[in-house]
Amino acid sequence: MRKTRKILALLAIFCMMFSMHQNTVVSYATEAPAEQPAVDEAAANGFSIDNTGTLVGYSGVGGDVVIPSTVTSIAANAFAGNTSITTVTIPASVALFGSGIFANCTSLTTVTIQGNISSIPTQTFYNCGNLRSVYVPASVTAIGSEAFAECVSLSGITLPGAVATIADRAFYDCASLSGVSIPATVSSIGNNAFTGCVNMTSYNVDGSNGYYASSGGCLYNKTMTKLLSCPEGRSSAAIADGTKIIGSNAFANCKAIRSLVLPNSVTTIESNAFAGSGIRDITIMAGVTSIGSQGSWTADIIYGEANSAAQTYANSNSIVFQALRSSTPPEETEDPGDNTEKKGGNGGKKPNDGGTTPGNTGGEGTTGGTTPGSAGGTTGGGQTNTAVRTTGTSPVAASSASHEKDTTPKTGDGVNPVFFFCIAFMLVGICLLAVGKRRAMQQRR
Repeated sequence: MRKTRKILALLAIFCMMFSMHQNTVVSYATEAPAEQPAVDEAAANGFSIDNTGTLVGYSGVGGDVVIPSTVTSIAANAFAGNTSITTVTIPASVALFGSGIFANCTSLTTVTIQGNISSIPTQTFYNCGNLRSVYVPASVTAIGSEAFAECVSLSGITLPGAVATIADRAFYDCASLSGVSIPATVSSIGNNAFTGCVNMTSYNVDGSNGYYASSGGCLYNKTMTKLLSCPEGRSSAAIADGTKIIGSNAFANCKAIRSLVLPNSVTTIESNAFAGSGIRDITIMAGVTSIGSQGSWTADIIYGEANSAAQTYANSNSIVFQALRSSTPPEETEDPGDNTEKKGGNGGKKPNDGGTTPGNTGGEGTTGGTTPGSAGGTTGGGQTNTAVRTTGTSPVAASSASHEKDTTPKTGDGVNPVFFFCIAFMLVGICLLAVGKRRAMQQRR
């Protein structure tokens, strides 16, 4: 009986110990999922993250969005079309962007990129109409096509020193952009990269850039022989001397520029160089030998040399052409009624119109000059304070510095003979008076 009780007691103790061991195992089993809430929190906030750490979508409430630090890349179009997000902070863990990730996020105003991404891909911020500020990290080397296109509120952007490529239409229609600085590293700027930036007034290219240069706010190739782009917001443009080619679309949509003078160095105007511009009158020198078609532009008047490419273009496109004055001065014609000899040797250039060179010898200038020459002659001051004199039967304009010849006869020594006659007459009178007094005194005695 005692043995039976001992056996039952041992079995009871064994059962109690087994039960305690089972409770301990269960408690461990319930505590094991402690690392799962981070994933659940991201999902709860609307982030869809795959097992590679790629953010593939967002369905949260919007507003200020902070992407989880577990994300290493953002898939294409992850936020595209979301109109509820206003600011986005991208953590340093993100090293790769897909294309179009914020396209058409029309309420987005600010984006901070903390990671070391290498590029801003195609259409990353396309049509983000309220985007005002983007911090682009120093690691970025490429701005993709249409990366910031239609960002009409973007007023400024700093391109980091590592950027080498700005693709086609990268900043297309960024209407608030006022200027852009091109770093020394940029080697390629695509077509229409800044087209539609209607308030942009300047390009500023780093002087050590090996591919591009800037002057007067305009963009040139490095050697300054080709004008590539004039900012659309400029109201005037001074093309650098030495420029040979006005490139295609160089003045496209420059609606505020009304008048333009091309320097003598220009030889070629490429097709559509003035497309959509507001240029109404243009001066094209004789050095221009090739002018491409300008489909969406026509001028009111073209100034140029006769029988030049400028005249040919004007005539072919029904544009008024005005020939420039020849550089050779017109032949001077002399008034047939003016027989007065023009004196002064070399004193005065074109004396009838106002001389410009002091006379080397004595003499007098004629109409126009008012300052005496250094040795006679006159210098042409351009003033026309004139008196009228008559030579023969024709009136001739004379300068106030000239004088009339005295027509009164003169003796050889230049003294008037009437003077001597008067003196002689006076002496005779004095003598007669003296003789008369003397006789009267003798008679009294």
